[in-house]
Amino acid sequence: MLFRSSPTSACCINRAASPAPGTRQRSRMIPVAEAVEKIRAAMTPTEAQVVPLSEALGRVLAADVTARVSQPPVDVSAMDGYAVRAADVAGATRGSPVRLRVGGRVGAGMVADRPVGTGEAWRVLTGAPIPPGADAVVPFEWVRAVSPNGQATSEVPSGFGGWTGAIDEVEELAIDVTAAVDAGDDIRARGEDQRAGTVAIRAGTRIRPAEVAVLASLGRRWVWATRRVRIGVLSTGDELVGRDLTGPLPPGLIRDANAPGLMAMVERDGAEPMDLGQVPDQATAIRDAFIFAVQGACDAIISSGGVSMGDRDMVRHVVQGDGEITIWSIDLRPGKPFAFGSFRGVPIFGLPGNPVSALVTYELLVAPAVRRIQGEVATGLVEVPAVTEVALVNDSGREQFMRGVARTFHDAGGVVSWHVRPTGPQGSGILSSMSRANCLIRLPATTTSVPAGGAVTLSLPGVPSLW
Repeated sequence: MLFRSSPTSACCINRAASPAPGTRQRSRMIPVAEAVEKIRAAMTPTEAQVVPLSEALGRVLAADVTARVSQPPVDVSAMDGYAVRAADVAGATRGSPVRLRVGGRVGAGMVADRPVGTGEAWRVLTGAPIPPGADAVVPFEWVRAVSPNGQATSEVPSGFGGWTGAIDEVEELAIDVTAAVDAGDDIRARGEDQRAGTVAIRAGTRIRPAEVAVLASLGRRWVWATRRVRIGVLSTGDELVGRDLTGPLPPGLIRDANAPGLMAMVERDGAEPMDLGQVPDQATAIRDAFIFAVQGACDAIISSGGVSMGDRDMVRHVVQGDGEITIWSIDLRPGKPFAFGSFRGVPIFGLPGNPVSALVTYELLVAPAVRRIQGEVATGLVEVPAVTEVALVNDSGREQFMRGVARTFHDAGGVVSWHVRPTGPQGSGILSSMSRANCLIRLPATTTSVPAGGAVTLSLPGVPSLW
C-alpha cells in the first residue's frame, strides 16, 4: 500500500529537464531549515517583567533562577521504616534477623534530639530528617516488631512498624531486621534535587507546571519573565462566511477554520492571540486589518490566504506597500505559498489558505518564531527516528511533511522503537488528517519513496525542545 501526499497529475513532468527557450525559470524556493533560521534570526525577544508565580505559567524565564538553599535541605527518609547504621544489619536475613533496640522516632517536620547509637534504630516516616549517625533506612516491610514481652511477630501486620495502631500509640522497644541494607539506601540526600548556589532553571526556559513546582519549592513567589506577547490572527478570502452562521452554507462558500485553529496554536505556545476577524480579498480591507493590528500593539501578525499567485491574492502586495517581504515560496509540501516579512515594523507571516497548509506552516515556521519572540532558547521541533509501517511516496519534488500516527513498539528483545503510519489521504484540504495525527512524517526532497519497514524521521509538534 502506497501513501502519496495528493493525487498525481495525469501528465508526466520531468523535473530535471531544462526550461524551454524563452520561458522564465521559477524563482528559488527556500528550504524549510533555511527559512526557519532566517525567521528566527529576525525575531527580537520581548522585554521582561516581574510577575507573581501564580501568573507565570506559559511565560519564559528572563533570568537564571538560583537555588538559595539546598533541596532537600537535609538528608531525609524516602520510605516509612527505620533509620539504622548499615554496618549493624550487614548480615541480616529473614532466617537470621538482626535485633536492634528502638531509640526514638522522627516524623516529617521533626528532628532527632541525639545521634543513633550502635545497635540502635530510630523509627522514621517518609520525608523525616535522618537522625545523625544513621546512614540507611530499612523499610518497615523488612522488619518484625518485637512486642513488649520480647516476642517477635511472625508476620508483618498492616500497620507501620509491624503494628496496627496509630503512630502515636506505637511504643515498640526493639525490632528484628530481616534484610541487609547498604549505606545510602532509601535516603534522599541533602541537595540531591538542587544544591545551594547552583542554577535551578535557566533563562530562556518556558515555565510549565513542573517549573512552577520547582520555583515554589525554592520559595520563589515572584519571577522575572518575558511579557506575554500579542499575536494578531487574520483570515482572508471572499469565500468565507460569517462565523455566526450555523445553518446550511450558501453555494460556493466555506466556514473559517484557519483563524480559530491558529489562535489556538498561538495560545498553546504561550502568547495572547488577538482576533483580527476575516476580510475579503480586497487590498484596502486587508491593509486596514493590518493597521488595526499595529495600533493594537501586536508583536506579530499572522494571516491566512492570499499569498499565492492568483488574481485575488492580495496579502503580499499589501505588505510590500507598507513594508517588505523577505521570504516567499518555501520548498515544502504542504505549504509552498508562504510569506514572511514586516508591515510597518511588525513581523508578519502570510500563511496559505488551505487549512492543513496553514496549520503545518505554523508548526514548522511560525511556532519557532513565536517562541523566540518570547525569549525561549530552545525553539525547534523535537525529532525522533521511526519505522514506517506502510510504503510512502514523495512525488512532490519538495520536502514533505505527512500527517501521521506514531506509537512505540517493543520487540521480542525488549528494544523500543517508534512506528508510524499516515493518517490517510494527505491532501492539503483534508483538515481531519490533522486531528487524527500526533506527529509529522518528514520526507526530504531527495527522498521519492520509503518502503514499508523503512526509516523515517518524525517531528513532534507541541513537545518542548529542552536542552
